[in-house]
Amino acid sequence: MKIIFYGARGSIPTPLMLDEYQAKIKEILTLYSKAVDKNIDRFIKNLPFCLSHICGGNTSCVVINEEDNNKDIIVLDAGSGLRSLGKSLLERNNLNIHIFITHFHWDHICGIPFFKPIYNPTNNIIFYSPNENIKENLERQQHQAHFPLPFEKLPAKKHFVILDQKTSYHLNGFEIKSIPLNHPGGAFGYIFSKNNKKISYVTDTEFTPENIKEKELFYKACFESSDVLIMDCQYSLSEFFSKFEWGHTSSTMAINLALEWRVKKIVLFHFDPDHTDKDLLRIMNEAKAVKSTKYNKRNLEIIQAYEGLEIEI
Repeated sequence: MKIIFYGARGSIPTPLMLDEYQAKIKEILTLYSKAVDKNIDRFIKNLPFCLSHICGGNTSCVVINEEDNNKDIIVLDAGSGLRSLGKSLLERNNLNIHIFITHFHWDHICGIPFFKPIYNPTNNIIFYSPNENIKENLERQQHQAHFPLPFEKLPAKKHFVILDQKTSYHLNGFEIKSIPLNHPGGAFGYIFSKNNKKISYVTDTEFTPENIKEKELFYKACFESSDVLIMDCQYSLSEFFSKFEWGHTSSTMAINLALEWRVKKIVLFHFDPDHTDKDLLRIMNEAKAVKSTKYNKRNLEIIQAYEGLEIEI
């Protein structure tokens, strides 16, 4: 089973700007001028991550891929990264694409009108949410004032599943639970469990000392011992203090929670649109510093999300 990231940014898609691109080129050329080994392939392979890769500017879209199932695709959120996923599926027909939506802020649904499989009438697109107004929310995004083609005219067969928060949903061997999160307008996290593996998707939520104390046992019971926790880390710790009630979490708080919940891997996710790749590296190092000062015996792996990241569990 693989987890594949097609979008990891929050709030709004943010393409790489010219000044950041040129700054990367200058750093790379400076390092190359000082390198003893001038083999380009080896040089690129040994570059720091923030120079050899880009984290990408697409908003939330994550796929749970089962290699033995070519017809069913599980998608977490439908941000602008959904467009890239759609391009990879162009040659395939008769797909069942299961899209679990955390909430209906536009950065989590804006990829739908540009998702090419939804224009293929042989495909089934199934939308899931505990929100009873799934269809109405998606139609609103494609109102004629916002988009030229109405949602109802997208050719694929569309289905809507309203999830019951009190009971688990079962799909292709997965047990799926939806968890209410602390975000303006409401949002939900999802837990996918199968074959003793547990993936928790907890984006767009604000954890503060107050609401952790209030709901500690509830969240701990939900997310404890996750093999992979994909977690909202929109802010650095210093930024978080000026953005209370914005509905997002700092990387420092996320690491503390992951340690408390005995998570095996945490993926830092849903980055602020103003953060450059260098900013994200700094925040990643902050997160690692938190781990080094607490629970040293807990083998928590910290991973930074980026477009194209694959995690196998």
